[in-house]
Amino acid sequence: MTIINETIFYDKPGSCGTCPFFYNGSTHLRPGEVKGHCRMFDEMHKSYINPPKRCQKIFNKAFRMPDGSELVITINNE
Repeated sequence: MTIINETIFYDKPGSCGTCPFFYNGSTHLRPGEVKGHCRMFDEMHKSYINPPKRCQKIFNKAFRMPDGSELVITINNE
C-alpha cells in the first residue's frame, strides 16, 4: 500500500479508469462524451487509455518507496 496525496493505492493503475484520482462519473458535465475527470491534473480523458507518462513516473517512484510511505505531489506555479 502506498499513499499519494492522501489517496491510498494498493497497486499501480493499468489504465486511467483504475486510478483513484480518476472520476468517471463526471461525464454528466458534458453529455454525449465518454470522458472522465482526473482530479490530480484537472484534465478530462477517457477511462480506457494507459496512464500518461508523467503518471507512470509518479507511480513508479511511489511504489519503490517503503510500504506505507506517503508521497506528496505539489504544483509549481512558476
